[in-house]
Amino acid sequence: MKYLVLLLPLMTACTSYSQHNRQNYQMATVTQAQPVYRTIEIHKPRRVCEERQQMKRHADSAAPTIVGAIVGGVLGNTIARNSSNRGLGTAAGAVIGGAIGNDVGQKNGTDVMHHETVCYESGTDVEYQSVVDGYQVTYQLQGREYTTLMDRDPGPQMPVYVEPVNKR
Repeated sequence: MKYLVLLLPLMTACTSYSQHNRQNYQMATVTQAQPVYRTIEIHKPRRVCEERQQMKRHADSAAPTIVGAIVGGVLGNTIARNSSNRGLGTAAGAVIGGAIGNDVGQKNGTDVMHHETVCYESGTDVEYQSVVDGYQVTYQLQGREYTTLMDRDPGPQMPVYVEPVNKR
């Protein structure tokens, strides 16, 4: 009896092999399974970071601001002539005196270097990567050699559907 060997090996041997007539399948010996690669592009956002340094002067203490506020408040209270304006004069004097005291403290303070890292996205980088796209499988069946493409490595043996010639 002659057989026609179909060159489409069973891709999912576990499910299809058990669902079809097992007499029509023969186990073929796999002689070679070479991965077939395909190159893909991966686009990634480019992240750029910069170190920035800035010199700032800091007051050594809060004393100049406090003293300025107290002196300004006393002066504002003294300058205000009547009792209804004394509260407003005291508050205004304290604010102005505090601001002047803070400026004096800053000028006499210490220089401090501030470090800051600023990051932002600037375009995209393209990365190329090779991935396995399938396997070129060479197998032997009934003394002949066949080659096919498969989605996975079948291992050392694989079932192949063989249809009798007289059924065609």
